[in-house]
Amino acid sequence: MNATRPLERYAERLWTASDGTVCILATCDTPPIYSVALIRGAQVLRERRLYGLASAQMLAQGWKDSSQPSLTVPV
Repeated sequence: MNATRPLERYAERLWTASDGTVCILATCDTPPIYSVALIRGAQVLRERRLYGLASAQMLAQGWKDSSQPSLTVPV
């Protein structure tokens, strides 16, 4: 008998930008895949699927850093 176990999935909101863009990290354990997505309203702006949790978290942080206006110091 070939019993298959149900896929275990989990999703969490990592951050929300001021324009309403939300960054979601979703996981699936078979195989371990991590999906990072930027969503605004009903539109998916970006999505990447990675095999490493640390890589997915670093990508999400990079997207957050690049979405924030850079601080400039007047000279």
